[in-house]
Amino acid sequence: MPDKLKHIKEFFVANALDGFASRRYIGHQDLEAARRYIHNYAVPGLYAAIRTDDPDYDPQGASTEAATNAATIAYARHMQRDMEALERIDKYGDLYVMMCQPGMTGCYMDDLTEALTADDPDWETR
Repeated sequence: MPDKLKHIKEFFVANALDGFASRRYIGHQDLEAARRYIHNYAVPGLYAAIRTDDPDYDPQGASTEAATNAATIAYARHMQRDMEALERIDKYGDLYVMMCQPGMTGCYMDDLTEALTADDPDWETR
């Protein structure tokens, strides 16, 4: 059976596990609010969703295969709603720019959507 989260896991390890560079700082509790959100909410939320769909997943362990992607889809939809609300509230703020605008660290929401679409092209229609 193919892994329903293959690309999401690659995204998590390559882009999100580092918390958009926030883990490079020794005192991450002193990060600006946008990086703290990514470090404390967005990345752990994605990890929790992956683990719900694939309880054996360990980003530093052996490969595993997710039989479902329901929790990860729910996470992506939740994040989309949050970012839509944030766009109305503070479109030019640091958090919106880091999460939704292409930059040196990529675009979290674009990369998340692209990875989920690579794993399940029809996810947005369900």
